Amino acid sequence: MNSQPTPFCAHIPLPLFASVMGLCGLAMVWHSAAIHWQFSSLPADLITLLAAIVFGLLLMLYGYKVVACGDRVMAELRHPVRINFLPTLSINLILLGILSREWLPSASLWLWMTGAAFQLLFTLIIVTIWIESERPSASINPAWFIPAVGNVLVPIAAVPAGYPMVGWFFMAIGLFFWLTMNTIVFYRLITKPALEDPMRPTLMILLAPPAVGFMAWVNLAGQVDAFATLLYLMSVFIAALLVLQVPRFIKLPFFPSWWAYTFPMAAFTSASFRFLPLQQTSIDPILAFLAGLSTLVILTVAARTLLAVVRGELAGH
Repeated sequence: MNSQPTPFCAHIPLPLFASVMGLCGLAMVWHSAAIHWQFSSLPADLITLLAAIVFGLLLMLYGYKVVACGDRVMAELRHPVRINFLPTLSINLILLGILSREWLPSASLWLWMTGAAFQLLFTLIIVTIWIESERPSASINPAWFIPAVGNVLVPIAAVPAGYPMVGWFFMAIGLFFWLTMNTIVFYRLITKPALEDPMRPTLMILLAPPAVGFMAWVNLAGQVDAFATLLYLMSVFIAALLVLQVPRFIKLPFFPSWWAYTFPMAAFTSASFRFLPLQQTSIDPILAFLAGLSTLVILTVAARTLLAVVRGELAGH
């Protein structure tokens, strides 16, 4: 008896939603660059539109996967690593809400509030799973930071939306879990075997919490104060640490986890656009380098992902 062919949607992995985070991060970089160098925001707006289209397409494909291949979806939700990518759904809503505020204020508020609500729900679900399930310590990896990153994104739009206390609430959650996860993840990285190749790109996620936390804190506090400075300088140290990993990164074959390179780098670049202009030094070459590097990395990962789709390589990941 001939078996039914596996639908294409079955090969859409949950971590692929991180691609929308990467595109939104690129939009944030170009938005920051447009403000700093005073040019049109059109590139940032077009990238935001592209991110929204990709997000909608992935939602449709994954929704069909839920219906047609529910067993595969449940396997991902039970997976000790992939479950941590569930909050990318809410993070994408938050990011699209942040990026669309100037030209679609009503839709922006709806996206941000919906994303924040789901972010809280996903955080509660995932933390409950952590508490009630026994997981081998070797399964711990930097992807566990994703729920924390989502929480510290909420305050970026909370003040402009007129809900500062909501921002402080999510900032408290994000800082708590960032500090907790930072200890756990570094303990695993130091005491256990090195990350397997598919998970090695997630080391870049270490850069996201202090960079995003810096931007969120500045929005809530209204200034780059001492704590904000500490957060940014933490991200500088982590960025320097990750530079030493580049020779290993470039030798890795393609995995959907390559998208872990994108949003953290874009977040660090956007944070640099907020912090460095306040320093009494010539910073334009540094900002131009960071913006160019972020753009190059994100476009490279996007092109390699499209090639993987054409070749059917996603089925193997």
